Amino acid sequence: MALKFCPKCGNELEPDASFCDACGAKLTERKETTSASTTSAPTLKSESVIYAPFLKRLIAIILDGIIIGLIGSSFTFLLINPWYRINFFDPIGAWWFTMPFDWFIGFLYFWGLETYNNGQTLGKMLFNIRTVDENTLDQATSSNYAVNNLLKPSGLLIIDFLIGLFKNSGDPKNRIRIMQNISETVVIMTK
Repeated sequence: MALKFCPKCGNELEPDASFCDACGAKLTERKETTSASTTSAPTLKSESVIYAPFLKRLIAIILDGIIIGLIGSSFTFLLINPWYRINFFDPIGAWWFTMPFDWFIGFLYFWGLETYNNGQTLGKMLFNIRTVDENTLDQATSSNYAVNNLLKPSGLLIIDFLIGLFKNSGDPKNRIRIMQNISETVVIMTK
């Protein structure tokens, strides 16, 4: 019996397709599992997963941004300000000096927490959502989390979102950023 949906991305397949139209996955084995193979240990099926909605993810990243801002401002004030006088009431004059430092703190925050905290940052913990590998629906690798979070702590997050919104329009996995496609990660609800 032919598969109806792509095992990699979940896209509906044509009856005689050898490649998925959506993700390009090669569909060499086109047989559904038999009852003998389903007696093995149960695994998390993509049908039983609830992908995180946009609003929860947006509020979580705003909360994470506030936390990163507080951490970055504290470090900047304590470590850099004694040697280089920054006027915090005129941040435009010093943005070029603190921007790489702020990006680094933000990247470490997102990457470190997701890698070592089961795919969750503090904002994601509040909303019971987590970032996972899109294929296994389990914790992703450290390198996948690194790629996923490269643009999050910078102004390029807006471009990442806009390209992702265009590319992932109608995506059943609710991916909203292009870096999620590249890192093969998705955000799901936890129970």
